[in-house]
Amino acid sequence: MKAKNLAIMLTDIKGFTDKTSRKSREQIKQMLGSHNDLVLPVIEKFHGKLIKTIGDAFLVTFESSTDAVLCGVSIQEVLAAFNKGKSPDDRIDIRIAINAGEVSIDASGDIFGEAVNITSRIEGIAEAGEVFFTEAVYLSMNRNEVPSSEIGYRQFKGIPDKIKVYKVLQEDPVTDENPAGESFFKEAPEKDREPAGDTPRERTDWQTFTKGPGGLAGMITGMLGKFGMNNIDIEEDGKSGAKKVKITDGEIHVVKDGKEIHIGKNGIKIRKIKKDDEQSKPQ
Repeated sequence: MKAKNLAIMLTDIKGFTDKTSRKSREQIKQMLGSHNDLVLPVIEKFHGKLIKTIGDAFLVTFESSTDAVLCGVSIQEVLAAFNKGKSPDDRIDIRIAINAGEVSIDASGDIFGEAVNITSRIEGIAEAGEVFFTEAVYLSMNRNEVPSSEIGYRQFKGIPDKIKVYKVLQEDPVTDENPAGESFFKEAPEKDREPAGDTPRERTDWQTFTKGPGGLAGMITGMLGKFGMNNIDIEEDGKSGAKKVKITDGEIHVVKDGKEIHIGKNGIKIRKIKKDDEQSKPQ
């Protein structure tokens, strides 16, 4: 066996067993054929190497972590276009997990090692339509090409150390069906939302958001460098370490580099805007 440092991607169809229980063998064959026809060309485009298929799952390696993440994003975009207008049973929703590290490669080309095991564990917590990846990928990829958000540390069975996990921040494209191009890619948890009776103007003090997975603070701070939101005041509480974001009149609204970024009581949304619209928006 030889050892090599690689980026490892694992994909699988969410709910595959449930879907196949309601399909004939011919329908299952057609679904897997569509999946392969959609996903394999994207893997090839980003110089990925298909190591093996495991049922509905693909194990793929890349020489570049950036290529691996960009490939994952592109796969999800291709599948989103394919799924438009389809019934739940006909959709192909996949989870994508990416890790980077040293693997052992046997004579057949198969790969083994802790880096592969970690990828499998990350795939187990990934959500359909998302690209999850580890800190090893985050540190080795070109972060200017892919906006991302830290999810937090996770402890996985069989892995001695906790693993820090990230996800790609995705936007909905502007289309005829979605003219505003608006998308909440993460809503605030119930405990972080404003009570129904509170109006935005009553909440002009410092608002403290959770720092952990799903909290707004991690997403906001992760976006700062990506979207140039330097006019937002960020403080760290000396005692608790919680991130605090000052929200004037209950919300933040920023336009930067062709994107409108809105942070309000229910979460964060981003939409692409036309160039002439940018002049009329507050900076």
